[in-house]
Amino acid sequence: MTQTPSNTPPSTRADRVDDAFVAKPSNPPVDATSGDDREPSSGSAERLSVGEKVGYGLGDTASNLYWKTFEFFLVYFYTDVFGISAKSAGTMMLVTRIWDALNDPLVGYLSDRTRTSWGRFRPYLLWMAIPFAITGMMTFYTPDLGPQGKLIYAYVTYTLVMMAYTAINIPYGALMGVISADSIERTSVSTYRFVAAFVGGLIVQYGTLAMVAYFGGTESVLVDGVMKDVVIDEQRGFFLTMAVFSVLAVILFLITFATTRERVQPASEQLSTYQADLKFVLTSLRLHQVLLVGLALLACLATGFSVDALPWIAGSYLALSLLSLIVRQISKLRLRRIDEVSSFGLDFHDLLRNGPWMVLFAFGLLQLTGLFIRGGAVLYYFKYYCGDATIATTFWVSGSFAAIAGMLLTKHLAAWFSKKTLMIAMNLAVAVLTAAFLILEPDQIRWMIGLQVATAFVGGPIPVLLWAMYADIADYSEWQNGRRATGLIFAAATFSQKLGCAVGAAMTGFALDYFRYVSPIDGNEQIQSAETMQGLCWMMSVVPAVFIAAAGISLCFYGIDRKTNLRIQSDLQRGRTLANHTKSSVAIDPALHAEN
Repeated sequence: MTQTPSNTPPSTRADRVDDAFVAKPSNPPVDATSGDDREPSSGSAERLSVGEKVGYGLGDTASNLYWKTFEFFLVYFYTDVFGISAKSAGTMMLVTRIWDALNDPLVGYLSDRTRTSWGRFRPYLLWMAIPFAITGMMTFYTPDLGPQGKLIYAYVTYTLVMMAYTAINIPYGALMGVISADSIERTSVSTYRFVAAFVGGLIVQYGTLAMVAYFGGTESVLVDGVMKDVVIDEQRGFFLTMAVFSVLAVILFLITFATTRERVQPASEQLSTYQADLKFVLTSLRLHQVLLVGLALLACLATGFSVDALPWIAGSYLALSLLSLIVRQISKLRLRRIDEVSSFGLDFHDLLRNGPWMVLFAFGLLQLTGLFIRGGAVLYYFKYYCGDATIATTFWVSGSFAAIAGMLLTKHLAAWFSKKTLMIAMNLAVAVLTAAFLILEPDQIRWMIGLQVATAFVGGPIPVLLWAMYADIADYSEWQNGRRATGLIFAAATFSQKLGCAVGAAMTGFALDYFRYVSPIDGNEQIQSAETMQGLCWMMSVVPAVFIAAAGISLCFYGIDRKTNLRIQSDLQRGRTLANHTKSSVAIDPALHAEN
């Protein structure tokens, strides 16, 4: 084996040492069509305890206390409680994703290179739990501002809460990629995760409206000849409800931090320092300019706050600043200095060459767009089309229980069919069931609930399989390129989903505006036209069904089949074992990588 010349580009020299021992093909086989269709297991990875799986899953309970609140209530909050137009809310949710295009990959890149005694990804659960809680509360606070001031406040707080969500949820998702090297074990962890996620969804779906009514107070009024309980102060109700969710989220993230371990480690040659990454951020991405703009916006906002609101807002930012300072100092003390061989450019180049990831990016964008269009329309649909908003709670809760039941079948289904096959079939079935809502009349409540139960049951395994597939893609990337960038892959995955959510939420706002939805004026509900009613029906059925069906069809191009997955796990496990027992000074033969 010849030695690599010293002037060989880093992209060649950075390949893992185990590549010297484990040959891999230049074009990995994809989509074999014969033989057993079951998902493989490497067979040698450490089995995880139930306690660790449950502990990991509770992190997604915490995330869903926010995620589901955003999906089901945020557009409604902005239009009917906060007091901005549906079009303005939709535009805001779309525009703020421009920042996520930069923020999400950056967080993944930094988390990949974070080195602490707690691991790479777990520390972010500890560091970001409180900022996540504070920004969520701020998002659902209604300041005493004029229309323009409210819109600016909504832009700033929504951007901040999405940044906090990114900073804690990307490392959380990436943690599943390093919690075990075994694909079947990761699927099991993913099952626990999404059962816990649906528990979080149940809390939001069952508890939000009741808590808003409790904290906001209610009174009985006569509506269309029927006495109904109406919330007196929805602004106070939503804010205090989010305060409760925020405290619970902090507790759950701390439990996840305390109960999990990171087991899959990248080659040491790839590591870089936190200080070097910060320098890269500040010099290459000009974040100081973004911070200056943010401070200017806050200064503008401060001039419009009432005397009562200003101390609370100022205190929140002071708390965030102090926490950031503490986190920075802790990181500086704990991080080891290690020479950097990989780079953001190399990692991002690897990502763009990763065909399976590109397919899942498209899938996440399409599916979440459809789900958020439908999720955003539910409360409007039952409030105006069916005449009773409280039915939404039964609709959501029944669907969540059905989804949990379907989710529990994931491990058994994955043992007999490939993830790809299951995902295509389930998404197409969900699309058909969703489209069926178009033919339902306002009084067919039982049919609505029944269809929701069927749709949720069939779609229950989808999120479990999806995130297990992202972990498989992290393995595929390491196997193909010799560099593991779990954080960046999960960051890009999260971005595709957040982009889908943003597009879906924006389309909800645009569709409401297109179908001439009229927001309440001074708290008084307006009569909606027949055109608006028909539009709500389309937003609950055909429109989301088209996106979900397109998502399922896109998976036909997903290239990691059962045989490829088994070979990847075998090669990586063998390479890691050799690397752990070999202090290698063996240089990689350039000819070995000539095919790559």
